[in-house]
Amino acid sequence: MKNIYSSSTRALILMLLVGTISVAGLACGSDAGDDDSSSGGPIAKINSTDRIYSTDDITSVADFKLDDEYDIEGLDSAVSAIYGFYGEDPYNRLEYEIRFYPDHATATGIGVDFADEATGADAVVLKDVQRWDEGLKDRRQCAGNGGHHSGKCDNPKYFSYVVVGNMIVMCQGKDAPTSLQACADLMSAVQ
Repeated sequence: MKNIYSSSTRALILMLLVGTISVAGLACGSDAGDDDSSSGGPIAKINSTDRIYSTDDITSVADFKLDDEYDIEGLDSAVSAIYGFYGEDPYNRLEYEIRFYPDHATATGIGVDFADEATGADAVVLKDVQRWDEGLKDRRQCAGNGGHHSGKCDNPKYFSYVVVGNMIVMCQGKDAPTSLQACADLMSAVQ
């Protein structure tokens, strides 16, 4: 039986097939915006422990440095909120904002709604738009060319958060995976 396709036609079909498979593999391989670590990440995004945490549970961690206790007026249903730094190297600590609620249900409901607004690449870090603007300056970081002027200072600092019991821990990072790793590091010291 005679082959009806020329070698150039077969090569073109093969290249199209390989290209299609490559694009499909990239599309299905990972979702950079998906920070739910239920698929083996460093920490579960939501941990429904019955433990009720307080600021003392965080501030008693040896390498945690408390910088501020926020006024929670306007942070619906919150019991308290703190901002600080954690890391074994005192010159290389990451920043955290931790919000406490009366229970896990409130943290995963109202608390998550507020945390979603303040984290991720699309975080609302402008005072005119954010519902709770206490500590807003601490949720922003500057990006620039490294020169004298720091550049644009409306970039989010926290790319993800975890809910552990009654608290929401927002963690510094350049993207969701590094933020989740920072959350895991702090929570391993707390527990």
